[in-house]
Amino acid sequence: MSGDASLERAPERSRDRLISLPDAPTPPNAEVLSLEAPDGVGLRVARWSAQLGSPVRGSVLLLHGYTEFIEKYYEVVEHLLARGFAVVTYDHRGQGLSQRLLPDPHPVRQGGYQTDFADLVAEAVFVHDRLMVEALPRPHLLMAHSMGGNVALRVLQEYPQRFEQAALSAPMAGFDRIPLGLMNALATLHVWLGRGDRYVWGTGETDPGNAANRVTSDTARHARAMSFWQHEPGLVTHGVTWRWLREATRSIALVARPDRMARIETPTLLASAGRDLVVSSRRHQALATLNPRLQVVHLAEAMHEILQESDAIQDEFWAHFDRFTTSA
Repeated sequence: MSGDASLERAPERSRDRLISLPDAPTPPNAEVLSLEAPDGVGLRVARWSAQLGSPVRGSVLLLHGYTEFIEKYYEVVEHLLARGFAVVTYDHRGQGLSQRLLPDPHPVRQGGYQTDFADLVAEAVFVHDRLMVEALPRPHLLMAHSMGGNVALRVLQEYPQRFEQAALSAPMAGFDRIPLGLMNALATLHVWLGRGDRYVWGTGETDPGNAANRVTSDTARHARAMSFWQHEPGLVTHGVTWRWLREATRSIALVARPDRMARIETPTLLASAGRDLVVSSRRHQALATLNPRLQVVHLAEAMHEILQESDAIQDEFWAHFDRFTTSA
């Protein structure tokens, strides 16, 4: 596991609780754990056993996108529990109520800062080893969104026998508006100039009460997610830093290498959003040409956050998911 040995991490915070709101209650029988990753970073983890009285179909490790947190995925957890899956999910390092990677006081402590995406891969493997390998029923499915989808692809490449299936929602595989190489060059320059912990141009602090929505056509679901931020400011993650962008662009380029894509042995469903304003749906099709185990489904009306979309779009996604998971 890589990292910045000189980095003074943020203070500890309470990680033994989940937030429940009247219109977004915590799914019942949640187990909340505070785990310490092998490099000492504290992670907030939640686990749900498969529902009693229904056939057990397996277990899911669920990885979030950038800025996201466990509570935002309550509805997804309920879908999975209703289908007979046990679920494990957690706040990535630097997000939610897991440990932040910049010290207090710091002007962008709640912004995205990442020393190496290999650390995100290692923490996913750690959580799977610690809470699922011996404890939860097979088959094991890796499910992930956006940034988590990039991490998931790396897990599938580096640990090809670990999961029986994978389902990815709009994985971070590239961007359309600015060439990846240019983004990496700009980010690398800022890191070299000692500005790696500063916000990338055009990003910054987010006002949870007035947050722009570029990710879902369902305004009610977006408002519900923001209500968690308003209720618990500790969940907030603001804009990305130059260091995060450098590591993200490096990881995107790494994932897309043909030799690495060829390593994936896990049947993988990749849901791509037709109206995505965050990541490139075109790059999803390109990845699929590198490995026949990737099955791309195009959701024409979906924006980036497919799993937070309208009922009709979610119904379309879950229909694909059901066909995929029952055909294996």
